[in-house]
Amino acid sequence: MKNAVEELTRLIENHEKELFSISEHEFNAKPLPEKWSKKEILGHLCDSASNNHRRFIIIKHSTSPVKIESYAQNDWVTANQYQKAFSHMDVIHLWKLLNKQIIHVLNSCTSLDFKKRFQKEDQSTETLQWLVDDYIQHMRHHLEQIRKK
Repeated sequence: MKNAVEELTRLIENHEKELFSISEHEFNAKPLPEKWSKKEILGHLCDSASNNHRRFIIIKHSTSPVKIESYAQNDWVTANQYQKAFSHMDVIHLWKLLNKQIIHVLNSCTSLDFKKRFQKEDQSTETLQWLVDDYIQHMRHHLEQIRKK
């Protein structure tokens, strides 16, 4: 698990400066009206951090596999109004702080915690370790998406 925490820390450190180097105009630009801007993609990563932070704590403190449900990603981005309500710097700071909070939670987990299982919507089960790895992979994907847009 130490590797996942180190990787999450590196992702934040390595991308923070790059994200701050993007102009407000570029961060707000939408490729199409129905497509997310870079700011909204990063906002989506904030929503993901919020949802997964809660999931990580619930699984850590569970005694039997808890059911973890997905969330309506587009609705969350719309409801949080990242495009209109926040500067790009605010979204970057929020993303960084949410993930630093996740790092603290993960550092408090034991090796037994990472083996705890949860139930996915399709009724299959996975471990907290799997969910953390999936979270990091998801973040990598969207950070690369921001870089390439």
